[in-house]
Amino acid sequence: MAPRFLLAAALFATLPLAPLGAVEAPPIAGTWRATQGGQSVEITLAADGGYARRDAGPGAQPMTVTGRWSASPAEPWLHVRIEDWSPRRACGLVGCTPIRMRTGETYRFILQGDDRLWLEDSGGRIEFQRAG
Repeated sequence: MAPRFLLAAALFATLPLAPLGAVEAPPIAGTWRATQGGQSVEITLAADGGYARRDAGPGAQPMTVTGRWSASPAEPWLHVRIEDWSPRRACGLVGCTPIRMRTGETYRFILQGDDRLWLEDSGGRIEFQRAG
């Protein structure tokens, strides 16, 4: 048993080790844009964890959402915590209705190269191009 242990220890010693606490974030930080069905979406994933999204469509007031984002380099999941949004009400011919938001969203992400990002949830997949 001792020779197996020594072989395992020797193999383990040759593996590169990252410093403790040095977890590298996925390279998805930046500003991303997509256009689909006449609607445009711009998402900013700031390196400090800040999140901003702006949706704009023809004839409608743009919607902005802000909060925080996180992602693990080992898993393809983008987690967004929503903290604020605007507008807070939708008004029409019969009055105004509050706009409610979920407190968070989770997307599966696929990064292809440096300039294409797909975000996918139960509603489908959207392809984004890096804008900054």
